[in-house]
Amino acid sequence: MTQSIDPQAWSQTFQSLLHYYLPPLENTPFANVVGLSAFVAGLFLVVRAAKYERAIVATCALFIGAWIGYRISLLVGTPQPISAAIGAVGLTAAAYHTYKWWLAAGSVVVLFFLAVVFQLGRGDLQRYLPSPDEINQAMKEGQVTLPSQAEQIKNLHPSRSDALAKMWEKVKDELTKLGPVGWLVPMVAGIIGAVLAWWALRIFAVVWLGFIGSAVAVIGACSVAIAHWPQFHTDLIAHPDILGITILSVWILGLIMQAKEARFPKKKSGEPSKEAAKA
Repeated sequence: MTQSIDPQAWSQTFQSLLHYYLPPLENTPFANVVGLSAFVAGLFLVVRAAKYERAIVATCALFIGAWIGYRISLLVGTPQPISAAIGAVGLTAAAYHTYKWWLAAGSVVVLFFLAVVFQLGRGDLQRYLPSPDEINQAMKEGQVTLPSQAEQIKNLHPSRSDALAKMWEKVKDELTKLGPVGWLVPMVAGIIGAVLAWWALRIFAVVWLGFIGSAVAVIGACSVAIAHWPQFHTDLIAHPDILGITILSVWILGLIMQAKEARFPKKKSGEPSKEAAKA
């Protein structure tokens, strides 16, 4: 797809991507609530995914069902709250009884998605940065003013919605350029995910649920830190490797904790110990 480049140049371009697509966060109640909620939810996945698989799947189905019901209400004109509630309850009930199928599908999707990200991240990341014409567009239109610090930040960083929209357009363009050979790796990854789901569903599901939880928890904690200490935003962009190492460390630690709990289950109250049973 693309030619490989020097790792140092790749890292520097990745920092530029973070600088452009990861603007500073304002210290608002919404940012704090979302960041803390992500941290708690992610940490729960890291340390309790093996014990509450069914509940996790049902909770995800609850939100997906509510969203589907809401979208359907926009098409058919039914009351939005009622449609969202029906969709949430219906899909949650179905997921509760078929959660293993959901975990198997998730295993395929996760590996397929990681393989696609790997393919998109190969080569020169400059293709994801805005072109010089896009960068200078605000200057040409006379939109850059520096009367206050808030507006300086706004001029240096585009709005999140605009940045994500532009990023998505570039990603779609790259996806169309992958070709049959480029899509081979994601397809193989999806097949491997299906095999792992069939061979060791619970173990593999805990692995990828824990990884997602670790990423969500660390990113949520970083969001709160950026909102309270703007300097942390600069430090994070300067050292993105620390973020990756932290995610991997939390993930591995969570897997160790869950493995120990599975190997040494806690004794239920009233249950006699092995020594008493032998006596």
